[in-house]
Amino acid sequence: METPNPLARSMTRTLKIRYLLTCAFVCLAQDKHAVPESSPEPAQLQLEWLIAPDALATLVNQRRWDEVLNAVLRGLAEKPGDPILHYWAGVARFHQRDFVQAVLSLRSAEKLGLDTAPFHEALGVTYYAIRHYLGRYYEHDVNDYLKAISYFDKALERDPGDFKSLHFRAFCLQMLGREAEARVGYEAAIRRIEAGGAAFGWPYQKMAELLLPTDPHAAMQYAQKAVKLEPEVEASHLVVAKINESQGDFDAAILECLEAARLKPNDPAIRYVLMRLYKKEGDSAAAAEQLKLHEKLRAVYVSKQ
Repeated sequence: METPNPLARSMTRTLKIRYLLTCAFVCLAQDKHAVPESSPEPAQLQLEWLIAPDALATLVNQRRWDEVLNAVLRGLAEKPGDPILHYWAGVARFHQRDFVQAVLSLRSAEKLGLDTAPFHEALGVTYYAIRHYLGRYYEHDVNDYLKAISYFDKALERDPGDFKSLHFRAFCLQMLGREAEARVGYEAAIRRIEAGGAAFGWPYQKMAELLLPTDPHAAMQYAQKAVKLEPEVEASHLVVAKINESQGDFDAAILECLEAARLKPNDPAIRYVLMRLYKKEGDSAAAAEQLKLHEKLRAVYVSKQ
């Protein structure tokens, strides 16, 4: 039997990781609810720690990462054994969100003898970013919640205060039916959000869902906080509507659903909820209109599958 080529195995592993990350980024781009565009990135390099060579200083200060990388690659063509150039290739690729290549560049710098605090920080943060995004890939795209949890655990080893990893780990636990553990995770994420003043409402929304069957008053407080933090997330308005509906306040529920429909007008599920609420309120004409919209949007959605 032919022995596999070590280089081929290494390339295969690298390609596999790059494929998973590509899927994760596509997933994140499509799933704007899960990671809103305005929220902080899960990992950042502290640029004030980094001292760039004179030839790169202006480009780095202006965050022109494509040009930084091009300049570094030109330098490496002449000096392939320069660890500083490999290091800056890693930094530039990190900021381009090309984390796998960033790790490879940083490891090249390490093999060439670079051993500084900024280097180790860059390498650690890059590994953390990979684990966070792989966790999102397995959670959202593959629905392998146990594997996703393992990646979020690794990300949290690097940054125990990462509220996004805490939130998505809790969501995986909720999907596995481990609601008590999920609640602990959401509460941990909320504490971190409130300590740092971040605008990330998803743990509040999920806490509201968990509390609705037993404590609708507390559920409403969490749901309203989710809306306050991220008013553009239609799913939070739908949770508020669901709580209002459970209390028999159909007018308030309809208003929240209409806001959700304004934010996401082509979502057939929102139209279906509106149809049901109008029926409960006794407005058959409005219910029929929403049903018609639901069926039209649903047909468009199915045709695109």
